[in-house]
Amino acid sequence: MGSVAAALGIGLALAGAPGPVQAILLTESVRSLGRGLRAMLGAAATWATLLTITALGVSLFAPEGVTFRLLQIAGGVLLIFLAIDGYRAAPTTTTDARGGLPPMLRGSLAVALNPGAYLFLAAVASPLFADASEAGGTPTAIAAALALIAGTATGDIAVVLLGAFGVRRLSDERLLWVRRGLAVLLGVLGIWLVVAALLG
Repeated sequence: MGSVAAALGIGLALAGAPGPVQAILLTESVRSLGRGLRAMLGAAATWATLLTITALGVSLFAPEGVTFRLLQIAGGVLLIFLAIDGYRAAPTTTTDARGGLPPMLRGSLAVALNPGAYLFLAAVASPLFADASEAGGTPTAIAAALALIAGTATGDIAVVLLGAFGVRRLSDERLLWVRRGLAVLLGVLGIWLVVAALLG
């Protein structure tokens, strides 16, 4: 059970680390709790799929060379698009009657196009699951994956609730600045990914 406990702790720490997924969850939950929860569901489903595949022993290697750079560019372009969309959002938008990508798809793409997710799978999750499998076979590896999923989900729920009930209590003017600040953060992360890919 040591590997399972370690996986839970890693999941909690991973969800608390600032990054594209957390920025998107916070941005969506500031718009409405429903949008935040749907974005979280999309991110969680994609992440759970990747972790389960890894735990079952399917070869998922960290992308290298051109593949890694293309993934970085795609992820960067997505973040820039989301940044522009978030910056232009009305300060009191609380409904889903807006254009753009659905929240669930935003959350899913934030994981699927995040090179860091694949590096994490190769460098952290794979060895962790291998240890768990050696200790108790496939069931223990799956239990470790579920613990990792539970840890990240717990952290993501905290981010969504913070956005929906903490940040949204601000005045419209301050809320607008928070949303624009989050949008700028997404844009900076996106530009950084694209530049890193082009210079790499």
